[in-house]
Amino acid sequence: MNYNNLITDVCNEFNEIKTLYNIELEKDNLDYESGPHTVFSFVFVPLLKNAIRNNDILAKKMFKYLEKMENSEDLHVSEVAEFTVLEEIADNFSDEEVVPYMGAKTLESFNLIRRYIKGM
Repeated sequence: MNYNNLITDVCNEFNEIKTLYNIELEKDNLDYESGPHTVFSFVFVPLLKNAIRNNDILAKKMFKYLEKMENSEDLHVSEVAEFTVLEEIADNFSDEEVVPYMGAKTLESFNLIRRYIKGM
């Protein structure tokens, strides 16, 4: 997994993401030059938030994908997971709602984000 192919990779992994991505392209909210942080913010995060709220099995799959991102050798990929996805999740959900979905590396990053937010 690498930063330059992250949008293609996530679209291949999730049909729901691919569909929403195409909708955002059609609405001109995104274009093909939009980077991973922007695409994840417009597409991945809203879908994940909805899946968490509905206790959907998709949330588990998406957190599994975040774990893969966190374990990527490309640090830019883990930055997308942390700064674009996990910070938003930390702002909108309690630990009880999201921690059960997380793998070890995602949980470690999430806890660091929580500490940073509380220290502000």
